Amino acid sequence: MRDKRIKLIFFSLKGSEVKDYAIGWKKLFLLSTMVIVFLIILIGAGFKFFTNIYHNSQLMSLQKVNTNLRLQLQEMRKNIDQVKQQLKRLEGEDDELRMIAGLDTIDQDMRMVGVGGPENIYADDFNIFPDEIRNEVFETRDLIDELKREIQLLSESRQEIDLALKNKADKIKHLPTIKPVRIGRITAYFGMRIDPFTEKRAMHYGIDIGAPEGTPIFSPADGVVVRVLRSYKSNKGYGKLVVIDHGNGIQTLYGHLYKISVKLGQKVRRWDVIGEVGETGRATGPHLHYEVISFGKKENPIKYIFE
Repeated sequence: MRDKRIKLIFFSLKGSEVKDYAIGWKKLFLLSTMVIVFLIILIGAGFKFFTNIYHNSQLMSLQKVNTNLRLQLQEMRKNIDQVKQQLKRLEGEDDELRMIAGLDTIDQDMRMVGVGGPENIYADDFNIFPDEIRNEVFETRDLIDELKREIQLLSESRQEIDLALKNKADKIKHLPTIKPVRIGRITAYFGMRIDPFTEKRAMHYGIDIGAPEGTPIFSPADGVVVRVLRSYKSNKGYGKLVVIDHGNGIQTLYGHLYKISVKLGQKVRRWDVIGEVGETGRATGPHLHYEVISFGKKENPIKYIFE
């Protein structure tokens, strides 16, 4: 059998001498296989080496991210605590405003309404974080949700307070709280008295404020003029008369006027001039007869005057 060999030619680096060697195919195959195996091992070792370097780099990067994330979460918790302190102060002010507005205060159980719920559900990406960080994220999320609920309740409470105060302010605007004549003095009070015309005891359903004829009379509250009487009989009744409806079941009556400055259906505000003091009708001198009627019942005007 013919020996199959391959001739290899090598050039000497030291000179131009040429040497040739003959090698069999089997040895060449074995040599080639060894070289290939060596290269594979070398490449594998290099790949593993660089892979380890990459993984270590990634691990260090994740550790740095985790550290930064933990620091940010701690900072967020501090900020949340500060916000909660501010909310507590605002809730205290809210309770005071509710009392001023005549509303019931909100108890702490109500302010904590909605706290709690199902288990935290997040994307699977959170599984790459350590349990400690995941728990901090969940707790921070719950605190933020709690703040959102408290802020929402506080906002709704403020809207309720605003409406109540607006209604209260509107009610006060329509409450006859000032004396309709600024000068002069009260010459007769509400209650039983000696009638100057009959000299007998009789019920006096208002107050009389003595003042010079022509003294301006002011509306003691916002309202609408519902009665105007310009014609009268001498020494009879209230003389020239004005009645104002202030809403909420309250009306005011003004008698013995010298001049009427308003007309039927006219809207008036507190301090608007509605007429002048006179002595028309059944009167012994210039004065204003002033009455307050609440739901059809005549009441003492003094209890409405805040001055």
